[in-house]
Amino acid sequence: MIKIKFLKKNERIIYFEITGHANHGEYGEDIVCSAVSSVSQMTLNGLLEILKLDGRLQYEETEGYIVCDLDKSDLTDDEIEKSEILIQSMYSYLKAVKESYGKYVEIRVREV
Repeated sequence: MIKIKFLKKNERIIYFEITGHANHGEYGEDIVCSAVSSVSQMTLNGLLEILKLDGRLQYEETEGYIVCDLDKSDLTDDEIEKSEILIQSMYSYLKAVKESYGKYVEIRVREV
């Protein structure tokens, strides 16, 4: 199962963590893993390459694991606001994946 955790502060997502594998299909053919991986990679790439936050964004990425912590990053208010758009888009997409494949995806949202 893929486990996704979001932390919110003042209604803004400030942290996300994605772990695990869906095990919906064979390795390389698992559409649930592909969907979650694609949107999380797209979001992280947008933060790093489009918003140019590389070097200041606190994140970690390994096989089956991705974490991003805006709260611990050295970002301006404007950069956080722009980051929020990307992360909210990812959140919206992941909710849709969960609606279709809830047996393979767990999403937790916590206010801090």
